[in-house]
Amino acid sequence: MKYYTSIIALLVALSMPVLAFGGELVTLRQNITVEGPEITFGDVFDGAGDKSEQVIAPAPNPGKSVIFKAISVAKVARTHGLDWRPTSPVRRIKIQRLGTRIPFENISAEIRAALEYDMNLELFEISFASQQSNIKVGTDQEATVSVENIYVNKRSGQFTAELLAPANVESGTRFKISGKVHKQIMVPVLKNFTPSGREIREDDIEHKAVHAARLGRNAITDAALLIGKSPRRSVRAGVPVNMNNLGDPVTVKKGKLVAVVLRQGGLFLTVSGRTLEAGGTGDIIRVENINSRKVIQAQVVNEREVHVISASQQLAAVQ
Repeated sequence: MKYYTSIIALLVALSMPVLAFGGELVTLRQNITVEGPEITFGDVFDGAGDKSEQVIAPAPNPGKSVIFKAISVAKVARTHGLDWRPTSPVRRIKIQRLGTRIPFENISAEIRAALEYDMNLELFEISFASQQSNIKVGTDQEATVSVENIYVNKRSGQFTAELLAPANVESGTRFKISGKVHKQIMVPVLKNFTPSGREIREDDIEHKAVHAARLGRNAITDAALLIGKSPRRSVRAGVPVNMNNLGDPVTVKKGKLVAVVLRQGGLFLTVSGRTLEAGGTGDIIRVENINSRKVIQAQVVNEREVHVISASQQLAAVQ
């Protein structure tokens, strides 16, 4: 808000000759508001009669206020034949222009469209320096906005947008909004919490847009690399999977009872064993013979069976 004393002085200089006496008696309105781009005597006074449409100053921007010195308003009024003198408590006259707020979603959509064209990007997110935009247009104007210019640092993603409201209206309000562009990419993620050892299937996977800058160096971006594998450590739903956290699915868990099978020539021998570590199909794991307590190296066949390897060396451990 500021004093429009220079405008008042200009209007006084260009007005009709001063009427020293006999002006029409008027009363100051309370809580003065205007809707259009100009302030008239009718906006300020009751009883202005045929002077009601006389413009005395430009209105502030929509949603803003302006303050006049009461003594200056009185001089302009008397110049135009209106009799009003400020009383002692009235030193300033505040006039507010009504406005319609433009939803921030509309502003964001216009900026996004401009960035998409300028940076040739389709998948990105925007963060703004301030979400509390209070851009207003007059109540007699359309609540629209247009991007007049946009400046982007393509290395850092920082941008400044110059906008105009209402859209494409030269007499509209100009303002700036700054923010940052975050490039995104689509990556495969797991739909549900997946514990270690569980095999990942195609229907376990969905895709999610994530900030490229936040994606780890070893994050998997190709769903084909997930299928048939399993996490070494549990993975939360919706989180990119790190390549280093992938292994073959666990067929048999640690501490499980399995059949230990030895085949050598015509010899076929089976004993009970307990796994000392987890393993996937084809993995070589350590298994303890339940009877002899000796440790055997065996290859996982399925969740209930392992086969002894290097049979000539392992035969003594099975017996």
